[in-house]
Amino acid sequence: MLKWRTTFLTLAGLGLALLMACSGSSSSGGGSGSMNVHLVDGPISGYQEINVNIQTVEINSNGSWITLGTPNKTLNLLSLVGGVDETLVAGATLPAGHYGQMRLILGPGNTVKLADGTVVPLKVPSGLQSGIKLIVNFDVVAGTTKDVWIDFDASHSIQVVQAGMSGQYILRPTIWAFDKIATGSIHGTLTDATTSTGLPGATVYAETLDGSGKARIARSTVTDANGAYTLDLLPVGTTYYVVSQPLTGSAAPFTAYDAKASEAFALTDTTPMFTYSAAFTANASTGGVGGGLTPVATSSQNDQVNLLQSLVTSSGTFSFIVRTTMATVGTSTETYAFTTVPIGTFSVQAVRATLNLDGTTTTTTSTVQPATVTASTTTTVNLGL
Repeated sequence: MLKWRTTFLTLAGLGLALLMACSGSSSSGGGSGSMNVHLVDGPISGYQEINVNIQTVEINSNGSWITLGTPNKTLNLLSLVGGVDETLVAGATLPAGHYGQMRLILGPGNTVKLADGTVVPLKVPSGLQSGIKLIVNFDVVAGTTKDVWIDFDASHSIQVVQAGMSGQYILRPTIWAFDKIATGSIHGTLTDATTSTGLPGATVYAETLDGSGKARIARSTVTDANGAYTLDLLPVGTTYYVVSQPLTGSAAPFTAYDAKASEAFALTDTTPMFTYSAAFTANASTGGVGGGLTPVATSSQNDQVNLLQSLVTSSGTFSFIVRTTMATVGTSTETYAFTTVPIGTFSVQAVRATLNLDGTTTTTTSTVQPATVTASTTTTVNLGL
């Protein structure tokens, strides 16, 4: 089986610099293969639709861009969750060899539909119309077809910038690319511990832990009407934990459940699939966590805040991400908020991605700050970056 690699890149207002960075190349051993390219997305709350116009899909070969396909269509990213995908390219022919770069060319007409039904423009920072670049690591073998899956990851891509009382919604895409042949999946069902009924619309994360025990979300999804979920496109050779803090209901007041984390699942070539089902306990008492971030993000930055909680697993107790949100940037302030959080002991941490002039991305994290959530109150925790 081919070795895997997943890569991601957060893009901001200097997207053009990315396209001027070092070019990827192919090293053809002769002959040609073909490639299919599919688009998926993770869940995000607060929006009914996120509509992105994708005009062309290209791949870099020896410094030149090859057009793989011309979808020329506007897609609602939020329709591409729970195992649904959109084929952008089908059976494109290209020289056999190794490829290190792809890009999506966006067009006009990008919009978001808010929770109240209002449709507003989704602004694309100058330069991104020339292409959203993905650093990839794919080998195309002569006479074979490579399946590439792109996760747009909308929950980490929409930055709200307020100007006075009006909000501007800016697309700063976080893109993940997967080689389908080297991935596995985890599936199961989330239920209410009292009623044994499925929990629909719950966000589920597949998380990894680095050497210092820091959690990172690898994939996310939402449960269906019966509480079932599938976390797919998980690269083998990595250990994952399934984490969820269900929040269910079509409108406030939502029902919040205490979080749980699974045992460790080590996905390999020979064991690429696992099952994890769990029953969750509803917590009638909820509160919130919110605060400010300083310094305020610049036009080349985007900020994400993670809500963490220590959860017990069969292999130990670890601090997992139970909720995540993008911060809201104002003219002189920047804020974040988590609402309807079950009472308990949590912590929060901000993660800032800064796009540099040379096209590289620098990630900065704040100190992890404790946050105790009590009933019917909002705990204020300010974060410095």
